[in-house]
Amino acid sequence: MLAEHSRDGMLGSGATIKKTMNFIVVGNANLYSRVIEHLTKLNVNFTQNLEFDIQILTKSAQEQFKAEALAIFQKSTEIARSPNLYERMLPELESEMASNLAVFQNTLNAAILELKHKSSVSTLSKALWCLEAILLLTSVFIAGMWYKDPNGNYEPILVGLGLVIPLVGLIIKLSSKKAA
Repeated sequence: MLAEHSRDGMLGSGATIKKTMNFIVVGNANLYSRVIEHLTKLNVNFTQNLEFDIQILTKSAQEQFKAEALAIFQKSTEIARSPNLYERMLPELESEMASNLAVFQNTLNAAILELKHKSSVSTLSKALWCLEAILLLTSVFIAGMWYKDPNGNYEPILVGLGLVIPLVGLIIKLSSKKAA
């Protein structure tokens, strides 16, 4: 960029400073978007501290980026032979960076809510899991009774329960797909 502005005779103009500011704002936005991309690619499970942990890590990376970016911005104003513009333009740059942070926090909040929604089990699924457990325990109990009394008429009951248990499992699977 500096070579291009030098070649065009614009090195001492405000275009160099503006281009540096845009470069910093885009880099800041890219930092935040990479965090969100990484979060979605990791396919992590929801935990109560997930959003807080991500914000702490991102804040650390953003502070390091900001320190380096502001040093570059200050050099850019010096190269443009207008070092006094650093103090004048700094609030605008920090405002843009704060705007990027707000967008990031909203996007992160939405991603965390989506993870939370995916990891929660619906009431219907919980009820069906309980029904399946009760049916399985009943089958085990009746099989034990049949073992003790082989002459008893337990076979039709076990066959019926043996058919119902996979049906409940299938309903659980279908209800979880509908919820997603």
